[in-house]
Amino acid sequence: MIGSLSHLIRAAAISAILDGSERITRRQLNSIHVDYASERQFRGGDREAG
Repeated sequence: MIGSLSHLIRAAAISAILDGSERITRRQLNSIHVDYASERQFRGGDREAG
């Protein structure tokens, strides 16, 4: 999980520098894709179908 968080922050920081905003926003964080397990957890995909 720490690796996923590290990737997310690093990617957001690079994106913020490249687009000139130099700010990390929630919208920007939500647009960055991390590993499958983290995405699944965030999207609520760990719930079992019932």
